[in-house]
Amino acid sequence: MNYIIGIDGGGTKTALKLADVDGKLILSNEGGPCNINSMGKEYVQKMLKELLEDTLSKAEISMEDVKTLCIGTAGVDRPDDKKIMEDIIRGTGYSGRTIITNDAETALYGGVGGAEGVILISGTGSICFGRNSEGETKRAGGWGHIIGDEGSGYYIGINAINRIAKGYDGIEEKTAMTDLILEHLNLKSPQGLIEFVYRSGAGKSEIASLAKLVDEAYKQGDTLAEEILLRAAFELFLTAKAVIDYLKLNRKEAFLAVNGSVIEKNECVSNEFKRLMNKNYPLIKVTSMKNDAAWGAVLMGMKN
Repeated sequence: MNYIIGIDGGGTKTALKLADVDGKLILSNEGGPCNINSMGKEYVQKMLKELLEDTLSKAEISMEDVKTLCIGTAGVDRPDDKKIMEDIIRGTGYSGRTIITNDAETALYGGVGGAEGVILISGTGSICFGRNSEGETKRAGGWGHIIGDEGSGYYIGINAINRIAKGYDGIEEKTAMTDLILEHLNLKSPQGLIEFVYRSGAGKSEIASLAKLVDEAYKQGDTLAEEILLRAAFELFLTAKAVIDYLKLNRKEAFLAVNGSVIEKNECVSNEFKRLMNKNYPLIKVTSMKNDAAWGAVLMGMKN
C-alpha cells in the first residue's frame, strides 16, 4: 500500500495527516512549531523526525511506504528557503517525493476542497491567497506584524494599545478597552504598557491575544473598539479584493474560505467583512473551511 503525508507547519504547532492514495484518512498527529525563521533548522528537523517516526510507528508502516510528502509552512517563499526545508525533510530519513509550499496554499486546498478559490486567514497574523482555473496564483498580505498583517489579531491588539495611550494623554476620549486590558495584563496604569510592549518579552502572540478584549469592549458599546474592529474588517476586505481582482474571480461564482480566530470568532469583524464582500462581490460565497490545511496538503499531494 502507498501513502501520502500532508503537513501543516504552523507557528505554534504542526498538524500531520496520513492518508492512502485513495484519499482515506489513516491517522492524524501533532508536533511542535515548524517555522524555520523563528525556531531554527535544527529544532524543526528534530521535531519533524520525531513526528514522522511516531506517525509511522502508530500506523505500523515504514518510511518507504510513503510515496509523497506535502508540507505547507510559513517562511518558505524563496527558493533558498525551500532548499533549507528540503534538506530538513531529507534529514529525517524520508527519501520519497516532496512538495514544499507556503501554508496559505495548502490552506486553500483544504478550505475550498480544490485548487480554485480564495483563502483568507486572520488569526495572530493575516494573509490571503488564491488560484483561478487557469492556474494563476496571487498572494496579498502575510508581510509580518511589523510591516503588515492588517486586520489580524496583532493589528487589533496594537491599535487598542495605541488608543489607550491616546486616551491617557488626553489626545482623544478614554475607552473601555483601558480597564479591560490593564486588568488582563495586571497593570496599574497605562504607563505599564511601555514595559509590556518593549521590555517584558511579550511577542506578537501576546499582543494579538488582546483582540478578544477589544471585542468585549465593543460589546459594551465602546465606539473606539468598534472603530478598530470595523477598520480591521475593511483591511481584510482590501486584502481579499487584491487577490480576487487580480485573478478575475469577480466575474464568476467562486468560494472564499475564511480561517483564523479573528475572522471566524470576532462577530463584528466577521459580519462587516461579509457585508463588504456581499456588496462588492455578490457572486463570491464566503464560507468556513471545508477541511483543515493538513488535509489540504494531502489533497495537494494527491493532485500532484
